[in-house]
Amino acid sequence: MSQSNTRDGKNRRANIAATTPGEESGLVAERIRVTIDGTLLIDNVDCTVARGSLSALVGPNGAGKSTLLRALTAVQAPISGTVQFGDEDLLNMPRRARARLAAFVEQDATTDSAFTVEMVVKLGRLPHQSLWEADSAESTAIVASSLDTVGMTDFRYREFHSLSGGEKQRVMLARALAQQPQLLTLDEPTNHLDIAAQLSVLELLAELRGTGVTVLAALHDLSLAASYCDHIIVLSRGRVVAAGATEVVLTEQLIADVYGVTASILRNPVTGKPVIGFSPAAP
Repeated sequence: MSQSNTRDGKNRRANIAATTPGEESGLVAERIRVTIDGTLLIDNVDCTVARGSLSALVGPNGAGKSTLLRALTAVQAPISGTVQFGDEDLLNMPRRARARLAAFVEQDATTDSAFTVEMVVKLGRLPHQSLWEADSAESTAIVASSLDTVGMTDFRYREFHSLSGGEKQRVMLARALAQQPQLLTLDEPTNHLDIAAQLSVLELLAELRGTGVTVLAALHDLSLAASYCDHIIVLSRGRVVAAGATEVVLTEQLIADVYGVTASILRNPVTGKPVIGFSPAAP
């Protein structure tokens, strides 16, 4: 994202995120179980995400990260368990009310409709207005601000299906921002992005955390999780095997146990943040 897309960031974030940090508790999920076609994929998971934090959900392929995120936001209702955000019961809220509270950005977005980028982002305003209601000045400003924040203003009249995978990912993030959520969950938000764009997205999520938005992102890159996230939840075979402060939980031993590789946790000489190197596990 260019400097022109990031200047006056504080003012734009104030338009997008209408929440402020407070004493209220964040996301609390208990005894979540999910089955698909009779197969148990999430097995009695308990997890918490502090309000106003940036947290990572990590684990090997097939661990259940995407399934858990979909359950936490009621995109796919679990067969049992509870999910609270503050005083709100996410699983039993009316869909429209839940969409005003929580947004979910999926890993790969597709649409068969000939929607422009701007039209896709406007969909994020539907929880706040009726389908046929004319756009208010406030909604128009929020859509424009959301596009600007993710660096996609110049693409607003392009058809969504013509974009690259990384560009689509940023548009879907803009749509989520247009919802003005208090809880933002993302499934591999850095997927399809080059290194500069990955860092820009994580910087944006860190800034949203500063406005009081609670962010939970499934991440494959453990170094990105270690560098940016306050809290980490480690999932393996549908169960939480560790959770807590990132630098406490993400150890070389845990990585060996969960991923089956040898890890070396070093320090970035510029940022001081953890950098993780990998090699095959010893025979």
